[in-house]
Amino acid sequence: MERRVTLLVGCPIVVLLFGAFAFAVGAVQQDAGKTKETVAQKCLGCHGSYDKIAEATAKFKASSGETVTPHQYVPHADKKDIPECTECHTPHPVPLEDKSKVVKPDNVDWCYSICHHASNLQRCSTCH
Repeated sequence: MERRVTLLVGCPIVVLLFGAFAFAVGAVQQDAGKTKETVAQKCLGCHGSYDKIAEATAKFKASSGETVTPHQYVPHADKKDIPECTECHTPHPVPLEDKSKVVKPDNVDWCYSICHHASNLQRCSTCH
């Protein structure tokens, strides 16, 4: 009986110590709810404000043939949520050493899969 009590008492201590170690070395995600915010902050910290990026890409030619900026808030009527940069862009190393290796997206597949299911960039009210 004593041995069983020792194991039961010792087990939570081991779990607690392992958890503290994993947290300290970053194996456990810290601030889990802030991942999107952190990615956007990192990207926009160098690339400028989201509005500035939207303005700079205003003449983007989508695969549907439409000319529109792919950088829009979701939902578009509100300036609430910035889509995750990594939905379309492949992150590059920081600091950027070789600009020629940056992969630029040439489509808006995320937009088509998430909202624009007719594979065009028309407003929802056009059809619904």
